[in-house]
Amino acid sequence: MGDNGSSTSALHRTAEQFHILVDSVEEYAIYMVDPDGNVVTWNTGAQKIKGYTAEEIIGKNFACFYTAEDVAAGKPQRNLREAARRGHIRDQGLRVRKDGTTFEAEVILTALRDAKGNIRGYSKVTRDITDQIRSRESEAEKIAAERASKAKDDFLAALSHELRTPLTPALAAATYLEDNAEKIPQEFVEDVQLIKRNVKLEARLIDDLLDLTRITRGKLRLDLETCDAHTIIRNAIDTASSATAAKKLKLSTKLNAKQRHIRADCIRLQQVFWNLINHAVKFTPPGGQIAIRTFDGDRGRFHFEITDNGIGIERERLASLFKPFEQADASVTRQFGGLGLGLAISKHLVDLHHGTIEAQSCGRSFGATFKVILDVLPEGVGKTDQDSRAVKRPQKPLRILLVEDHRDTRHMLSRLLTHFGHQVLTADNIRNALNIIASENVEVLLCDIGLPDGTGYEVIAEAKRKRRIKAVAITGFGTEEDIRRSKGAGFDFHLVKPVDVHELQTILDQVDAGSSRSGSKLANGNGR
Repeated sequence: MGDNGSSTSALHRTAEQFHILVDSVEEYAIYMVDPDGNVVTWNTGAQKIKGYTAEEIIGKNFACFYTAEDVAAGKPQRNLREAARRGHIRDQGLRVRKDGTTFEAEVILTALRDAKGNIRGYSKVTRDITDQIRSRESEAEKIAAERASKAKDDFLAALSHELRTPLTPALAAATYLEDNAEKIPQEFVEDVQLIKRNVKLEARLIDDLLDLTRITRGKLRLDLETCDAHTIIRNAIDTASSATAAKKLKLSTKLNAKQRHIRADCIRLQQVFWNLINHAVKFTPPGGQIAIRTFDGDRGRFHFEITDNGIGIERERLASLFKPFEQADASVTRQFGGLGLGLAISKHLVDLHHGTIEAQSCGRSFGATFKVILDVLPEGVGKTDQDSRAVKRPQKPLRILLVEDHRDTRHMLSRLLTHFGHQVLTADNIRNALNIIASENVEVLLCDIGLPDGTGYEVIAEAKRKRRIKAVAITGFGTEEDIRRSKGAGFDFHLVKPVDVHELQTILDQVDAGSSRSGSKLANGNGR
């Protein structure tokens, strides 16, 4: 009895000293319990973290701080036994506040012994680490999201490259046959045009998927310049001319807007108009009519309208028309094809230009009208950046090195470039390419980016180091980041597969004329 009284008295003396030292600490819950786990002391931090006042908690068992599951599993007493055996333990897990809410706690439980080694009680230090855990989880989620994003980017880039590469020889072969139509039977001429048109359609579907991914992730950037909207519209009409002619559609244009100069990304704006024209062509029956007009709106705004007498749109579907993968209904997708991305992409692009786009229709069989409204530049701004671009000059034969590991692409591009009068050397890997650069007087380098023994960046670095040379990246990688990277590596132009040979020839004409527009974002025969 005397020993017990002495031990209890010693515990209280220790508790008093303990209380003086830790009472004002707010960041930690610091308290003592007796050998059975009943609370003996309570500091300010304990009240702040756990919610109990000293009067409410002293004398109660510390098991009330554990979750019901932990109490049922015997964790409180197990922790005391473990601390007594080892001297102290560290623990982390959920603890319960007075109001029943839980928090993530980091705990140090230390056994207190007297001079004879008998347990006098335990000190317990608890820290609320909920915020730190959330921060770590948030950081881990961020890192995981970034890794997933990069993996997705890498996958899309690889997918784009793999899908585009086989299209290049098909487009090149169709172009060659089209340019030499007199050498093939007349009944096959339209078939050649069909092949070319469908190759470009396949490339457009790939573009749409990648564009939507960039837009939804905020990675699409505009390259702003002064644009003549009428020039852009005419270019879009020209791009869609073969599809229009194939369906024998009557296309009328009334481009009457006097204020038509816009600060915009000319390439992306042409994409918007092309999408709307293509949409009208797709959903207008053979022999139908499409009307395009522009006019000046109020408050200095440019108005574009395209109206067709096609299948029309149910009014209840107009609100969802600009959402990705939305078409009128499943039967429309089956009948007309496509992914339902063109209008969604167009809306995002118009939004990026701070404009508006809308659709109108009185329902099925009543056709549809699409409108785009954009801000114009002040009057007097007439000459556009487009007007000042280099004029195509007559070209001379060039000595070209074509580096391409895809055999069919290498064969067809080499054949066509030779047909145009150029002297073409070929290589299918970096080693062969560098040997040719070292031994031959090459004027132009046409180089794929993805090669079996490295990348086209290695080729251009060595080529530029050894001689003055113009270089064109010909690749399936076509994001803005890919274009910036190729420009930074030393390429003067960036063409995305499938390569339109006439477009490539236009670039070679510029090279011959000494006019290099660094980092040009040409691609797929429509400037994209």
